[in-house]
Amino acid sequence: MTCLAGMMVAASGVPSRVVLTDGNALSVAASGVPSRVVLTDGNALSVSNVNTALQHNTLPVQPSTRVLRWGVEEEVAPYRDKVDVAMCADCLFFDEGRESLVRTLVSVLRVGGKALVVAPARSGTFHSFATLCRPYFTVSMVTEYDRVVHQHVNKCSRDPHYSENLHFPLLMILHKLNNNNNNNNN
Repeated sequence: MTCLAGMMVAASGVPSRVVLTDGNALSVAASGVPSRVVLTDGNALSVSNVNTALQHNTLPVQPSTRVLRWGVEEEVAPYRDKVDVAMCADCLFFDEGRESLVRTLVSVLRVGGKALVVAPARSGTFHSFATLCRPYFTVSMVTEYDRVVHQHVNKCSRDPHYSENLHFPLLMILHKLNNNNNNNNN
């Protein structure tokens, strides 16, 4: 889902560098003059699916794609301290992946860089991730971030299959701290 958001950024924004991921990867966007968009995922099949979607869409900045797995140094290294804004959607549900995502965000975000993480509470996974982030980031949580989303959630809440714990998208905003120990923890 994050790669689709990346395609929208590429289509309507003015990115100088966008690296967006879905599932098991990392997302990045920086404003400025259009130059480069990279959409990533930790799964090669997902990257192939993104390539198919790109073939059917004409964007002002033609994105490239690549596999990027959290915590895999040779895949993360090209982005070290180069990312202004990272976007991650629904990436917190696997317990074993959250620490790798934190390490990857610490590695790639420049000091003062921002990560936007959208995911449901999912029985504490969202808040567990926030706890892991606090040594490296200021952490803010937002529940009402968009009028349209809020209206849709109100409508869905009447559906007996809707579970706020599983379906309501919370927004976490992380700002990377100027902490000299960050690089020692990767």
